[in-house]
Amino acid sequence: MKIDIHVHTRKVKSGDAATRNIEKDDFVDIIKDSEVKILAITNHNHFDKDQYENFRDGVSTICQIWPGIELDILENGKRAHLIIICNPKNYEEFNQHVNEILDGQNPDSFTISIKEIVERFDSLDCIYIAHYMVKKPNLGDEELQILIDSVSNSKRVLKEATNAISAGIYISHGHNSIYGSDVHDWRDYIKISKTLPELRLPVESFEQFCLLLEKDEATINTILDKKVKESIDVVPFTAAEIIRLDIYNDINILFGSKGTGKTEILEALSKYFNAKGHRTSVYKSNDNHLNDVFDIRGNSFNCDVSEYGIDECEDEITFLKEVTEEEVTSLSKYLLHFSVEETNKISQKLKIKNINQEDETKSLRSLGEISEILQEFQEFKNYVEEHEKLNEYVNSTLLAELIEIFEKIILQLKENTEINFFENKSIRFLNNLVSTFITEISKKTGQPPKPSKTGFSDYSSNRIKIELAAKKILRNISKNINHIEEYAGSLGIKGDLKCNTNLKLQDGTVSDSNYSPVKNVRKRPQKDFSNALRLILRFVNSHELFSKISELNEIDGIDTINTLSDLLLKYRHFTLNNNLYNPSNGESSMILLHKELMEDKEIYLIDEPEKSLGNDYINDVIVPLLKEKALLGKKIIIATHDANIAVRTLPYNSIYRLHDANQYFTLTGNPFSNLLKCIYNSRPELDWKEISMKTLEGGKEAFGERGKIYGN
Repeated sequence: MKIDIHVHTRKVKSGDAATRNIEKDDFVDIIKDSEVKILAITNHNHFDKDQYENFRDGVSTICQIWPGIELDILENGKRAHLIIICNPKNYEEFNQHVNEILDGQNPDSFTISIKEIVERFDSLDCIYIAHYMVKKPNLGDEELQILIDSVSNSKRVLKEATNAISAGIYISHGHNSIYGSDVHDWRDYIKISKTLPELRLPVESFEQFCLLLEKDEATINTILDKKVKESIDVVPFTAAEIIRLDIYNDINILFGSKGTGKTEILEALSKYFNAKGHRTSVYKSNDNHLNDVFDIRGNSFNCDVSEYGIDECEDEITFLKEVTEEEVTSLSKYLLHFSVEETNKISQKLKIKNINQEDETKSLRSLGEISEILQEFQEFKNYVEEHEKLNEYVNSTLLAELIEIFEKIILQLKENTEINFFENKSIRFLNNLVSTFITEISKKTGQPPKPSKTGFSDYSSNRIKIELAAKKILRNISKNINHIEEYAGSLGIKGDLKCNTNLKLQDGTVSDSNYSPVKNVRKRPQKDFSNALRLILRFVNSHELFSKISELNEIDGIDTINTLSDLLLKYRHFTLNNNLYNPSNGESSMILLHKELMEDKEIYLIDEPEKSLGNDYINDVIVPLLKEKALLGKKIIIATHDANIAVRTLPYNSIYRLHDANQYFTLTGNPFSNLLKCIYNSRPELDWKEISMKTLEGGKEAFGERGKIYGN
């Protein structure tokens, strides 16, 4: 949850920008669109009670509004700014005291001493936030000490920084620090709010926030107990060492020196979760390579052209492989028949032998067409009848009418199918009958039979079929297939890495060595097949046609090409900003960790994710992802040596493995209480911050100048 302790809603002093003025409706809309859940109104030398009440009530369901003021301090001859934020329960008394000190005063020239501020406001349960160092005009260390010595609770005094980096530096040097938006233009607030401090613990009230400032253990535990957690006993080493851990549905950090058994604990946790029905494994950054994970060689990649709306052309390819020439009836056969005088009287009387055979092609084509239409209608009718879900979206009366109409259409199609079937069979029967009679008469009489057909129709039809088959195959081969793009992961400021799969059909012209066959086919037969098809089409009306078909069948490996899918070529590669890109080993580690965290799991077990990763990538990509998973209530358990992860994630649970005096100890705690306690109370408590800075790599940076998250 975001917190903003320094907000202006009025132009009060002459130097204030007019854009600090904000009306209630606009204020409510802006806060709704931000992630700010706690906001203090702190106008310069001014408190507007009516505005405070209106703004508070307008966002009461989404954001806490605290009353405050930014006063001009004059101490030791030095002018500075001090923010005072009051317990909302005391806002009316706060308003009264503000009116008393400002009565008749000009906001531009008003000043007040630290002593008078404490006398006026300390009894109202306030927080004091002083401008410090580069936050001008600032209180010096001497003046701050006067304030700290004067207030009833010194932990209520904070130093205001200019941004997260400054706050991180102050915190690393032992100063309680925070920063706010100090908004000048409300049109920019939503953008500004994204950089505001974030409280890892959900603060429900002003009082609770104050107790967190004091690191009140009871309050911290109360908040932590609201988070789902699971107490787990694991035995990662020997049966004599049972380790009991509270694993939160949030971020749990496992840290300690090398060789203290962090990996073994992760493996034991994985075994525990698997025994409970979860499918978990420990992610280790060095176990896999990016090329293998994304199968960049395509060893496991498979697809068919039908998935991209391209006909497989299986029947056409089979036809071209098996087709033979249809012979035209030779004139010599007619000559042989008529050169022998027909003397058999019975044969002379049989007129059937003189009947010309009919063409079956048209009849067969009509039967096929109507059968296909009938099948489609039947399948759709079955779909309507079998899918009960349709009744939830379509009126049952309409469905009944639709089924009735379909039944009538299907009945009519069946009748026409039957007619076409009988017609086709009649033609075939007649042709077979004529052919049989001619053959038998020839056997009985010894007279050469009269040819029943010239054969030219079959010859021509066969050539046309070859041409159509070749054209269809080549037409489908020439179709383009859109590349497949898969999101691989983020490379931070460089951009998003994509895994692309380019697909082509070998049309005889593809020579790019990057491409390899999708199926178990060699590249040479693919290319030869496509080139042979073009020759077949070129010579379709030539006497050389069947020599070209023969060449097709003689291709080495032709038996492996049976559909157009067997001509598919693939090229898998990575791209960054639409350009070919080969990730380095470090970038490979980045992407694999990012991919692991992008998967939707309930439990994430990660061992040393920082390997080969830069600090900026961890800060800008990995830490936000971890926090996002935490917000979704996932269990994240990370063994790490890196302070960027162990500190900046502000884990609900820190598990510290300590090796001391030839013994191993397990301590648990969190950054909110700043304590680490031994799980068996066999040694004294440790300071979480001190141990983190001492043990973790980059510890001081995580607390200091490279700080990106506020949480103290």
